[in-house]
Amino acid sequence: MFGEMAIANGAEEEEHEVRTAKSRKCFYLKKMIGDYIDTSVRVVATVFLADFLQRLYRCVVEYVRYSRYYLPEDRLWTVVRRSYTYNNKSAYLLLAYLIVGLSRISVSGNFRSVVPTVMFLAHMPLYWIFSDLGQSTLSYAHWIRDSHGLDYAAGMASNYFHGYLKLSLPERKDDGLKHRMALYEDKMNVTFGVDRLVILIPDEMFVSGELDSKYLEKVEPLETKFINRAGVYRPFKHAVYKLKHRINGKFYYFAMEGATPMLSFFDAMQFNLSATWQMQELKREIWLKFYKHLKELITTWPETRNEVELIIYNSHDTKGNLVDVGELLIDHMKNKTKIIDESTD
Repeated sequence: MFGEMAIANGAEEEEHEVRTAKSRKCFYLKKMIGDYIDTSVRVVATVFLADFLQRLYRCVVEYVRYSRYYLPEDRLWTVVRRSYTYNNKSAYLLLAYLIVGLSRISVSGNFRSVVPTVMFLAHMPLYWIFSDLGQSTLSYAHWIRDSHGLDYAAGMASNYFHGYLKLSLPERKDDGLKHRMALYEDKMNVTFGVDRLVILIPDEMFVSGELDSKYLEKVEPLETKFINRAGVYRPFKHAVYKLKHRINGKFYYFAMEGATPMLSFFDAMQFNLSATWQMQELKREIWLKFYKHLKELITTWPETRNEVELIIYNSHDTKGNLVDVGELLIDHMKNKTKIIDESTD
């Protein structure tokens, strides 16, 4: 009987020890998680404080050294607003950690547990020293891809659209692109393959003054359109090319040209006074962004969405041979219309 009691007591003690060990592990786990959260909140608070002070410093420098970039009446407000503008990600993170910090204070009842100590604050200079460490050429690439309209590519596309396409293509007084193409067809007794302006955007960015192709022949251009722009009547012209090969028994014509801003960018990269290594490194990003932004402008504006056919392409094939623009045009139109479905010499 005593033996049975001893066994029972031993089992109870063993079970008590197990419960105590589990309780201790649970306690230390909770403490570890709590300490981690407290430390994280302190680190984030230190980072945001360092960022706040850095922005304040830049705000003062901007106000003192670059005052000519601002109007006198709202210089202070503009500088402060620009200095303390946060993106959505930063604002949401700050709000999330603020909520976490308040939650920890309500649970522990200790306000000091989430307030940065002197040891944390002493590390703020590290933030100021290494805050630009994340910047790289890839950062430039992502900046170009963003939809802010301030990059080189978006600027070229906007100027090209507002200063040329939006003026010369829409119908005003019987002088729109489609009207001039119809007059051309009647006068020359020909047919256009597509009633739009075909704009070529090669990745090489270079387009010669006359398109070189064994399939194309340059002919008489469309009627010149004159538009008063900033006090000057400027001529707007569109070149016309004849497809040398018969398509369904006809020689089709196309109003076609290269994207002139891309040619200007190509020239800028060849000129020492304007070329930079960033332009060379990110020229493909600029090429793609130019096409994307120009297409968005053209398709969004009602007067131009049916006036332009953009063709973006690689200037060389996989073997390194130069792509024939005429052949490219035929392949593109096969996919866009049913007019071109077979060719004969």
